[in-house]
Amino acid sequence: MDGLAALITLVAFATSVISAVLGIAGGMILMGVYAIALPVQVAMVLHGVTQAFANGFRAYFLRERIYTAGLLWYALGAALAVAFFTWLALVVAGPVLFLLLGGVPLTLSLLPRRFAPRFEKRVAATACGVLVTAAHLLAGVSGPLLDVFFVRAELDRFEVIATKAVTQTAGHALKILYFGFLVPGAELERELPLWLYPALVACAYLGTKAGGRILESLTDASFRRWTGRVVIALSLLYVWRGATGLGLPAPW
Repeated sequence: MDGLAALITLVAFATSVISAVLGIAGGMILMGVYAIALPVQVAMVLHGVTQAFANGFRAYFLRERIYTAGLLWYALGAALAVAFFTWLALVVAGPVLFLLLGGVPLTLSLLPRRFAPRFEKRVAATACGVLVTAAHLLAGVSGPLLDVFFVRAELDRFEVIATKAVTQTAGHALKILYFGFLVPGAELERELPLWLYPALVACAYLGTKAGGRILESLTDASFRRWTGRVVIALSLLYVWRGATGLGLPAPW
C-alpha cells in the first residue's frame, strides 16, 4: 500500500505541473491513474482532494486575473446539478468512467468554434455550471468541457487559467461532498496511509508553483495549441481503455 501511495504522490505532483501550464489535462491523467489503482468511489474522493488544492493554489496565485462576472451564475448552475445528482445517487462503473473521460472531450472537439458558448454571458455561465458539475460527478473531470466555454472568451491565457481554476476548485469540492457524504452507503473501501493526504497538498502546491513558471514562457497561441493536442491524445487512450474494459472493440 505504501508503494501505491508513493506512486499516487509522484503522479499528483506531475499532473499539478501540467494543470498549471495548460489549465486542463493534468486532472484527466490523474483521474485515469486513480481509476486504474482504486475503486471508483475512492478514486473520485482522492482525485477531488488533490485537484481541489491544486486548483485552489492556482486560483490564489493568479487571483488578480480572475474574471469574476460569471462566477455567481456558474455557482447557480453547479447547485442545480448537485441537487439533481444527489437525488439520482449515481456512481458509474470503471469502464464507463473511462468512456466518459475520453468520449466527452472527443465529442466536444467536433463542435465548431463559432458555436462555442462564451463564459461572459449569464446563460452560458449557468449552463457551464450545470454541465461541468455533472461531468465532475459522472467522470471525475470536466476540463475539456469547461474549455468549450472559454475557447471564444475574450480573455488572455492568465485570465483563462485563473477563472477556470476557481470553477474547478468548487467542482472538486462538490465531488468530495457527493462521493464522500451524499451518495447513500458511501464508504472508502480501501484505507490509505494518513501521510498521503498532506503529501498530496504539498505536491499540489509545489507542482502549481513550478507549472506557473512554465506558463509565463508560453504565448497565447502555443498555450491553446498544446492544450488541444494533449487532450485529444488522452481522450483516445481513455476511449480505448473503456471499450476494452467493456469487451467492446476499440473504435479504430
